[in-house]
Amino acid sequence: MIIGQGIDAQVISDVTRLAERRPEFIDVVLTPAEREVFDVRKGKHQMEFLAGRFSIKEAYSKAIGTGIGSEAHWHDMEVLPNEAGQPVMVKHPKQDEAVAHISISHTGDTVHSSVILESLASLHQPVSERRPSWLEISAEALAHNVAYVRELTETNRFFAVVKANAYGHGLPQIVTAAKRAGVDGFAVATIDEGVWLRQFGVKLPILILGVTPATYVADLAKYDLIPVVASETWLDDALRQLKPEATLTVSVAVDTGMGRIGIRNRAELERVVAKLNATDDVVFQGIGMHFATADGNDTVYFEKQLAKWHELTDKLDLPADIWRHLANSGTSLWHEQPSTDAVRVGAAMYGFDASQGALPNRELQPVLSLKAELVHVKQVPAGTSISYGATYTTTEPEWIGTVPVGYADGYPRALQGMDVLLPDGRRAELVGRIAMDQFMIRLPEEMPVGTVVTLIGQVGDEEITLVDLANKMDTIPYEIATGLSPRLPRHLVK
Repeated sequence: MIIGQGIDAQVISDVTRLAERRPEFIDVVLTPAEREVFDVRKGKHQMEFLAGRFSIKEAYSKAIGTGIGSEAHWHDMEVLPNEAGQPVMVKHPKQDEAVAHISISHTGDTVHSSVILESLASLHQPVSERRPSWLEISAEALAHNVAYVRELTETNRFFAVVKANAYGHGLPQIVTAAKRAGVDGFAVATIDEGVWLRQFGVKLPILILGVTPATYVADLAKYDLIPVVASETWLDDALRQLKPEATLTVSVAVDTGMGRIGIRNRAELERVVAKLNATDDVVFQGIGMHFATADGNDTVYFEKQLAKWHELTDKLDLPADIWRHLANSGTSLWHEQPSTDAVRVGAAMYGFDASQGALPNRELQPVLSLKAELVHVKQVPAGTSISYGATYTTTEPEWIGTVPVGYADGYPRALQGMDVLLPDGRRAELVGRIAMDQFMIRLPEEMPVGTVVTLIGQVGDEEITLVDLANKMDTIPYEIATGLSPRLPRHLVK
């Protein structure tokens, strides 16, 4: 939720004359750390820096609606360049309740600035840390899967795909585990996911797999994210909006038959490549495609796409160090690699069988388990109905346990009748309708409150997988995993 917005513009020559007339003005506006940056700059760059800080602090005071001197003093705000040289607001009066998104740009003799304050509370959904239901994310299983795919593909670069909250597994946990496993970069679907990774401290390359509107090219450069060039039109628009002295790193998307995004004809592709090679402010880092049927047993369409790739890209004037990234999980697991430059792996990293049994089994380990504690246990007589709609009625005395997970957690109502695993590996059936936050199971005997049951995962020789749930729902395991609610805490375990 946006809680404040402010814009400002200053004439750089006016700020310069003011600083010459009143030198103390510089230290009024700049913090000691900002003054250090100011002092090492020369000529017009020095005055642009001063005018920019003056303007952005005015914009901030407008965003909070008070003006300078009430709730925001000059030294309460500090804007310093990050590693890429882009300005970042490292402190401000509202930092305990809001993130400050800032922009400073120069046009001729004018500096323009804007501040958007976004509520911290709106950035994250509440997580029920005090509720006894949780996901366990296995760092060991993820590391195994990364190493396994590396060995299988002999790839030079492993890009971990962490879009959609890391396929529902939890971004903080998966990113932490993936960095430990030695991945070479990350791939996301949206610019905001990429910005989150940078704010989380990720320094590795980050590919954005979906199209980012060219209006956000300044943010792409600021956060050093790698967008896809999906058309010549997008590239032209992005180049027009790229600010002087900013650098943008890009990867070109080629559509060989997925029919989603990317350049589909050789002439357009040649023009895009020529423009990228001729532009000093753009780093041409990658070129890639996406296979539509790599996880199926019919290879005809796969081979057709591969032939189209060669038709479109062979003998292009590509940089010598470009990354060719064609392989998704299916390609990595079941095909000869069309390139060893880089693979983009999501499903296989999480331990999913992307083919759903259609292709030979691979030695992957599931990364996610879903567990909960019984919060209520009771014995009921014959003829007792359980949950909404009275769809289940006991025919004899039974022990009923209540599990604090429901469809609001991403465990859908259609899973009525599924089993859960008890601590000794025995199965207990889910009885009655699943409610928003709870469901009930039929226990073989009385069990204490606090007994841990496994909804997804392995206990002894027994296992309930995402595929089991997906089959029950007539869907795919990806949909089940990504639907697991953020209010379920994710715990990174060994």
